[in-house]
Parts: sequence; C-alpha cells; structure tokens
Amino acid sequence: MKDQLMKLDPLSRRTFVEKVAKTALGVSIIPVMGSDKVFGATGGKAKHCIYLYMSGGMTHIDTFDPKPGTETGGKTEAVKTSVPGISLGQYLPGLAERMKDIAVVRTLTQKTADHRGASYWMHTSYQPRATIIHPTLGPWAQKLLGKSHETLPSSVQIGGGGGGPGSGFFGPELSPLPIGSAESGVQDSKSVVDEKSFDKRLKMMQTFDSGFESKFKNDDVKAYTQFYDETLKLMKSTDLDVFDLSKDPKVAERTTKYGNNGFGKGLMLAKNLVKSGVRFVEVDLGGWDMHNDLWNTTIIGARGNTLDTAVSALIDELKADGLFEETLIVLTTEFGRTPNINSNGGRDHYPRTFSGLLAGGGIVGGQVYGKTDAKGIAVEENPVEPKDFNATIATALGLPLDKIVFSPSGRPFMVAGHKEDPATKKIMPEGKVLPGLLS
Repeated sequence: MKDQLMKLDPLSRRTFVEKVAKTALGVSIIPVMGSDKVFGATGGKAKHCIYLYMSGGMTHIDTFDPKPGTETGGKTEAVKTSVPGISLGQYLPGLAERMKDIAVVRTLTQKTADHRGASYWMHTSYQPRATIIHPTLGPWAQKLLGKSHETLPSSVQIGGGGGGPGSGFFGPELSPLPIGSAESGVQDSKSVVDEKSFDKRLKMMQTFDSGFESKFKNDDVKAYTQFYDETLKLMKSTDLDVFDLSKDPKVAERTTKYGNNGFGKGLMLAKNLVKSGVRFVEVDLGGWDMHNDLWNTTIIGARGNTLDTAVSALIDELKADGLFEETLIVLTTEFGRTPNINSNGGRDHYPRTFSGLLAGGGIVGGQVYGKTDAKGIAVEENPVEPKDFNATIATALGLPLDKIVFSPSGRPFMVAGHKEDPATKKIMPEGKVLPGLLS
C-alpha cells in the first residue's frame, strides 16, 4: 500500500485521503493545511489582498481606457472622475467618483491570446509548462509569511476561479479553500454522523494510522497528518461561521449596496473574510468574452454595472471599517479586447494591451500608470508585464521578491519571476515594482 500511495502525485494523494476521510468520518476534507505559525507577518502596508479576476478578457476601451469619438471607441462614452484629467468608461460611474483612492494601470501586456495560458501567466508570473505547475500569489504569501490565522485558511477562492493553478508545486497543503458561491459558503463541513460516532471513527483511524506513520516517516505522510489535524480544528471552531452570509445581521442592507448577484455577494464574503484574518481572497467575475453584440444592454452595460456597484461598495465598506489601508484591492484580467470592432459588433482577444486596477493597501490613488495610443491599440509609455504587476502586489503585501524557493525537482523560483545573470549565474528577481504606486 505504501508503494502505491507514494507513486501518486500530490493532488492524487490528497484525493485518496479525502475519500478515506469521507468514508470513515462522514465529512469532506477542507484544504486549510500549512503548519507555519507566523500569524499576520508582513513587511508591506497591506495585511490582506482581495484579488478580483475578470475572467474572459475584459475590454479595456470600454472600462478603464476609454477612447470616445475614435473609430475604435465604439458606442462607449467617457465619464469624468474625481481626479481632473482622468476619465473612465461610462459604465463605471461609481469607480469614477472614487478615483482618488484608485490607481489604474492602462498598459498591461501579454504574450498570448489563449484564455487559459494568459490567465496562468497573469496569476503566476510564469509561462505554462508541461513539466511544472507554478503557485499563485495566495499560496506564495503563505509560503513566505506563514499562516495568517490559527484556524482559518490563509487563502480562499470564491466563484470558480479565473484559471489560476492554485498552490502548484507547493502541494495541496497550501491550496486555497474553494468556495463555489458566496451564498452556499463552505460545503460538507459538518459530519453526517453524530458526534459520538464521529469520535469513535476518528479514534479508530488514529489507531490505524499510527503504525503507518511510525514506519513511513516522510514529508508527505506528515503533511497529510497535519491536513487532518487542521481540518478537524476548523470543523470544531466557531470561526467557520464567517463563511455563512446568512449569519451576517446586515446581509439584506449590504446586498442592496453590493448587488444581489454572485459577484456582489462574493465581495461581501471577501470583506468578511479579511476582517476575520484571511490574508488572500480571489473573487471571479466571468462573462467578459464579448465577441458579439457588445453594446447590448445585457452585455457590457450589465457586466459593467455589476463590477462598478460591487467594487464601489467594497471600497466604501473597507474605509468605514478602517480596513482600506491594510487591504490591497487588485482587479485584473487575462488580456484586453481588440480596438477594432468585429463584424458581429463585438471585440476579439487582444493581448497587446489591457487594463487593471490597484487600490488600498498602501497604493497611491488618483493616478493612471502607463499610456496607450489615441486608439487604444499599442502601449506608448510604461509597458507592464504580469510579472511587474505581481511584483507590485507582492511588495505591497511584504513578500520578498528575491527569496528563492525550490520546487520538488530542485528548480529555483521567485514570487514575481526570476532570471539568471549571464555573468555571475546568480538567480535574480525579474518582475519590477511599478514606480510611484506604493506609498
């Protein structure tokens, strides 16, 4: 049995353990592993990050980089912001009012127009490769800073995810906790058997496991033992209630502010989680793959309103609770949409330039970083690759860009990409922090 178990990859081994636990204990395992006890350690101003991923390729010209009156601008008009000289697309009036708290990055650029590959690159700073899976920022933060809370997971993924690979080669112990929807919360977190039966089964499993653990002492066995211990700890903790929006006494009032939809409720839950000590929460808003009939009110108008309403409410609530300066808000996507409008009245994939947003967490608001040309076709000033965007996020969170972490195969990696100095052969950080954005 030992040979068969050890031949499995980490994800397969975790699946095996989950199935054993569900059969024996009547509960599905919650991925909250990670044994480092460095709660809340950070060198940046941001203690938390709410990462908003616009899955599908958000159109930059119709959101954060409008080009009204040009042949590429389409039917989208611009709206003035609270900062003179800066405009946003007409579908973002709430964010326009809050521009003094926001830094818009208009010159993100990609190397692929493939959804999956571009999302992977955006999430990890690395190009997808068949031989290795790279970690995303939440697992990186836990690896470099330790856990952010004694019982709650350090990173959470709400809404299905934007194509990021999760913990990658760090293994399942650093995997973000997946939440299918904010409204449903954590599923299968309670045993289907009574407490007496549960304790009896647990004792039997511990007796069974003790011989195996003493005979086969390696990191994988220790990791899965820790997996059980921390999962049981969370199951018995009242901290688990933070995932249940129905227990929020202001849920009706907040739903009106954020929007009665999956993304709005996702941001409500994200705010609750960071307030309770979770470090990194990613929330996905899909529906940006707008190849057809883009200016139909149910497409860009509806999607823009969903985004604008929820993020505006998040900024206001974080500020009201004194959490804005310690919570970094990130908004990004895998690529932009073509400046030229296609024959179906939509825009196609466009990696050459696109936009993102940073706010809170030590970000200097009221500014735009980078400049595209008059038609939104090309970067004119300050191109930003995913590794540079991620280097800025990492630095805001206090993650060292020069810390080398080795994969199981012995290869070196850094949180925002790395390169080798040709003269000295030294491994060096590759992503560069965007100047002027961090206070």
